[in-house]
Amino acid sequence: MNPIKEEFLKNVNSENMLGIVECITIAENAGLLVEIVHTALGEMKKHPKSSPLLCLQIAIQDWDI
Repeated sequence: MNPIKEEFLKNVNSENMLGIVECITIAENAGLLVEIVHTALGEMKKHPKSSPLLCLQIAIQDWDI
């Protein structure tokens, strides 16, 4: 099996994954999904050791949601 797929399937029920889904839902409900994801990707580029969840949380805070 593809190692990326294995890693995803291993983490699919983790707290991290649930947090990411929650952040995406919050962004969608606010109508700012594209903006939040763009900001989160910028955070990941600036701070490559940060987790995707942390970057999404920072982006949500930056957009005052």
